[in-house]
Amino acid sequence: MADKEEEYPLETPQEHALMCEKHALMPIDVTCEDCEEFICSKCVKEDHKDHDWITISTAATLRTRGLMKSLRNIEEEDIQKLDKKIQRASQQMEENKKTCESEVSKLQKHYDAIIEKLHKIKAKHEKTLRESLECKNAEVSGDKSSLEKKKKSVLQHIKSMRENSGTMTDLILIKAHRELTKVLSTQVNTTQKSNFLLRHENGDINEAVLESMMGQTFDADQISVTETDSFQWSEKPISVLEAMDEDTCLIKQFEIPCVTRLNKSGKKEKQFSVNAGSGCVTYNNEVYVTDSDKRNISHLSPSGSVSTLFSTDPLTPRGICQTQDGCLLVTLVDNKSEIFKPNSDSRRLMRHVTLTGDVIREYEYREDGQTRLFTLPRRVTQNSNTDICVINRTSIATGELVILSFSGSLKSVYPEQDHRKKLNLVDIVCDSYSDIIVSEVSNSSVHLLSTDGKFMRYLLTENQVNQPTAMSLKKSTMWIGDAHGRVKVFQYK
Repeated sequence: MADKEEEYPLETPQEHALMCEKHALMPIDVTCEDCEEFICSKCVKEDHKDHDWITISTAATLRTRGLMKSLRNIEEEDIQKLDKKIQRASQQMEENKKTCESEVSKLQKHYDAIIEKLHKIKAKHEKTLRESLECKNAEVSGDKSSLEKKKKSVLQHIKSMRENSGTMTDLILIKAHRELTKVLSTQVNTTQKSNFLLRHENGDINEAVLESMMGQTFDADQISVTETDSFQWSEKPISVLEAMDEDTCLIKQFEIPCVTRLNKSGKKEKQFSVNAGSGCVTYNNEVYVTDSDKRNISHLSPSGSVSTLFSTDPLTPRGICQTQDGCLLVTLVDNKSEIFKPNSDSRRLMRHVTLTGDVIREYEYREDGQTRLFTLPRRVTQNSNTDICVINRTSIATGELVILSFSGSLKSVYPEQDHRKKLNLVDIVCDSYSDIIVSEVSNSSVHLLSTDGKFMRYLLTENQVNQPTAMSLKKSTMWIGDAHGRVKVFQYK
């Protein structure tokens, strides 16, 4: 107790009065609310005279009056907000864990598929080796039987001669010896190529090839889209936009029957008289467009002329893209019914065709042969993994993404049927990693999807684009045209 009294002579700890460093012996007894500093009365007169200041004791009294109410508000509002954020963070962690497990499961499935194929390849080689062994040993086995038969005959002659040598006449002895000599001299026709010469030569275990087979792991957050150029082309919506290279594109406005080639500063370079519904630039820079008026596929020459590649009559072509085999994919519709309500006689399909129009394959129905794949297939592109991605318009204000394997089986639809949002998807491109990028008009956004059509993130929102209606991606340059005639160019990394 004595120690306590010595430490705190007034029975409670006392604060030492803080002194102003600028004004010696002046106690700090004022707080400046503007500067959030504790000062002395001289500081008020010199540096803070026009500020909102108050004595520390008065400020403490005012705060004490509202302290309990303030603490209650913090408990009732701020703490609850923090709890909600903590809960959301916990939910996000669980969602991230589920997403990670899903991706690991996909990786394992892909790995298992590769291993299964390797097992089949190994089994094929092993079967070849064993069948060859069986065939070769069957030949050697015949030789072996003949040799064993000869050996048995020789031993029988030797035994007979030993057992009967004492009783044999000279004639019989000579005859028996001749027979033994004859047996020994008899040749057995053995197989000349009796060795097992079939060999398995190991292939090169190329790590780069194995990495390619296993696919890639990347973080969608690391993809960046940065605006580099923009220009106002017209007041009408941009309906077609196709990049020729990183500096030049083809553009068409809604209801204007011509296509214009221009650079990314908006300068016009060439004009083509064709009412294109869609276009594609091939690997060797040939340009093809769908002509809905003439119902054909047209070729645009560098000089500005337009020529017919082949006719699609009586069907109207909508979308077009080049395939990895150098041919074309063309989406087609008829006019036998309402545009978004095809009947049993309607044709709504996609064709894989040669550059002369010869049909290689048609994609019209699902695997049951009855359910339609498309209502109105508008845009099409092929991914680097050979999947076919089609923008299927379902009404005047809605559209979906249909992903097919190259063989024609339906892989997925975005958005998913069970979580269908009313999205107005209008155009599509794919990057070098096979990621899928779709533009959505109603909500002014561009979505980044995985190769299987799962939403990953928004690439662009209404802060960067305003009702994007047409897109093109050439290497790392992305072109986007909107419903107000404006074109923006982005760096895609």
